[in-house]
Amino acid sequence: MQSFESLQHSDQASIIIVDNDSTPESKIALNKIVKNSNIDIKIIISPKNLYYWGAANYALDQIDLNANNHPEWIIICNNDILFSRKDLLSKIMNYNSKDYPVLAPAIFSSKTKKDLNPFMEKQINYLAKVYYSLFYLNSITGFIIYKFRQFLKMIVSIFNRSMTKSKFIYAPHGSFIIFSKNFFQSGGYLDQNLTMYGEEFTTAEIANKLSIPIYYEPDIEVVHVEHSSNKINWFNNFHLTKKAYYFFLKEYLND
Repeated sequence: MQSFESLQHSDQASIIIVDNDSTPESKIALNKIVKNSNIDIKIIISPKNLYYWGAANYALDQIDLNANNHPEWIIICNNDILFSRKDLLSKIMNYNSKDYPVLAPAIFSSKTKKDLNPFMEKQINYLAKVYYSLFYLNSITGFIIYKFRQFLKMIVSIFNRSMTKSKFIYAPHGSFIIFSKNFFQSGGYLDQNLTMYGEEFTTAEIANKLSIPIYYEPDIEVVHVEHSSNKINWFNNFHLTKKAYYFFLKEYLND
């Protein structure tokens, strides 16, 4: 919260925190944050664990986008985001919300120091479907492909040191997405049918079907504090992401 308070124009922002079935200790910590903060913060208690996108929808229910004082921009993010540059809000406010309904910033991983955006530059094609079918064949095959892909990315990064440029993309990374009110007023929504993972694919395809552009802007920058993972965590996440991918294929691509 301290990193957000240091941002320029933070006094013009309002924060909604969804207490997503947290522990009593977390509730005490949250109340302490609100009490000691100079920012307009509202805590809402969810009746159960709604997971990421469900909790985001629960927070959106608190916002009247048709009111006179409606927010121009809505940021949906994880609770492990650090704001590394004080001009983040200033840069967002410089954008025309009608022309740029969804912004994807540079999201630097605290673990790898790499930008997690763009999550996907282009829509899934036949070759991508072949890749994912092999990747999700089983967890062992997936782990081998994952490690090989990491190695290839490292090699490519050594020889490709060109500056990353702003551009329109297909899918933004889900840990921090900047929506304008126009995204929702144009029919956009958050699909909460998945408990974990998949928000990148569903957001991308919802925007694509509504002809809503998604713009990657590396000049807007945050840090995602990623926790160390082990093989057990990887295999658990593998099954969750596999479920999300095949839901996306069935519900959005009719495969």
